[in-house]
Amino acid sequence: MKLPIPAPNLQRDLKEFDIWITPSLGEIPDTEKFKEELARVTRTFEELGQATNNFQDEHRCTPGAIAQSFAQLANGRSDAEQAELFKCLASTLYLVTGKSDNNSKCQFPLFLRDVAKWNTFPSLKRRKRSVVIEQSPLPRTIKSDDFVELVTAIENSAEKSRLLEQFVSFLLMDEDAIRQFWSLGFSYYALKSLGKGYERNLLSPIVIFKVRGSVSASGGHKPETILRSYLESWGLVSEVDFNTTDVIVDSDGQGPNEKTRAYDFVLPYKTPGWHQEWNNRILIQSQFYAGDSGSVSHKNIDQTKNSRDHILQKFKGIRFIEYVDGAGYFSSLNGDLRKILKMPTTHSFTQIRSAPIRLRRELQVLGFVTPLEIEHAIVLSSGDEQETGEALVKQEYREAEVHRALAHAISHSFIQKRGTKLDLRPDRREVVRQYLLLDVLSLHGQDMQSVTTTSGDKVLVPGYGAFFGLERDDLFTIVTQSAGKLRDDFSDQKTFAADIEALSQRGFIMVR
Repeated sequence: MKLPIPAPNLQRDLKEFDIWITPSLGEIPDTEKFKEELARVTRTFEELGQATNNFQDEHRCTPGAIAQSFAQLANGRSDAEQAELFKCLASTLYLVTGKSDNNSKCQFPLFLRDVAKWNTFPSLKRRKRSVVIEQSPLPRTIKSDDFVELVTAIENSAEKSRLLEQFVSFLLMDEDAIRQFWSLGFSYYALKSLGKGYERNLLSPIVIFKVRGSVSASGGHKPETILRSYLESWGLVSEVDFNTTDVIVDSDGQGPNEKTRAYDFVLPYKTPGWHQEWNNRILIQSQFYAGDSGSVSHKNIDQTKNSRDHILQKFKGIRFIEYVDGAGYFSSLNGDLRKILKMPTTHSFTQIRSAPIRLRRELQVLGFVTPLEIEHAIVLSSGDEQETGEALVKQEYREAEVHRALAHAISHSFIQKRGTKLDLRPDRREVVRQYLLLDVLSLHGQDMQSVTTTSGDKVLVPGYGAFFGLERDDLFTIVTQSAGKLRDDFSDQKTFAADIEALSQRGFIMVR
């Protein structure tokens, strides 16, 4: 369904941004990386408890004692179990000392050469179907994963212990490091004796700081991943209708001084039958800041104008959309947000929660027909292919684009075709119904702040201001009257309530 296009209003948009903001994309303790590291560190202290008498004596925490304990623990276990055991030990020692694989892989060989006085190092040699351990010259780097693989492959317990002892000695290099390790273990068991799980509370903040960098790096593309999942739900095909990696659209390869900038999304991307080159496209920059990243944000603003001017000199019909979200833009970076949205070349913006309305609306303005729009046209018509196409043309889509989109939707099985009749796929019915509900809110909603009397809940939708929507009872009445083939679905109060709940859980609507 063609969505209404509101008149430009910066103040309205800024108020909407504040209300529909996604402050963060999850806390570190919610990530799999944190849970994995915490489990490994916890396991290390549990495994060493028996060997150290629950860390009662600091003198039992020598590198030799730790290495010998883990070598004995590895006896009789599978290679996978041994490898996990040694990864637990490495994670804990990195946690205690502040080291990481990135620096230890470079420093450990020098420790072996200068402190342990080793000239050679065991290495794994694969010969046909067997693995042989041979002495080789000391390598310049020893990665943690490679070391774990090596120790696991060594069957001789004494040799395994000797190699582990050097690794532990490198990380617990002085008395202070050993005391740090012992202090943490002693505190772990002292808190564990209280029987309330306090030992995990002791380790959690330390693990948070250990994994913060890697979690931030791995989570940096999460907003893009979320948006791609939306595009797929609308029937767009990855690497055809949208890109999955950054794209430089303004490069002509004429030299190193050429001003270029990568875009997170190009829509449509390489869709067959769409306009050639980069003409008539939506270009999207993604910027999610859960905190203050001022230096990065300021730099992005400075680059944006030059990049856009360069592109507009070469291509026509370009619409620049900013994908911006996060608590940083609500607080310290709010001024940067205003500057971005005030740029004359910024056609619109979208947030995570408003993309199902705002970005779909931009695709409609561009004239691009998605399978979701075809599905809505099928629902609101007899389902005849010609009638469905005519309904889309009446919505002011180009006839050639309608033919392209219909062929695409049929060939990719987004819709079913029997003779001249088109129909929804059963597994798409819920998606189509819930988006129809969003569209009805957009088409019939109003500013609910101006509504002084209310008889029940208000259902709000983004894209048209901070508090735009309908009363729940009014929404039910309108959608059952205008839902076409989905009228029976919506007439069932349980289905209607389930759709409202699902949309609310995903953040696409708010019920107040």
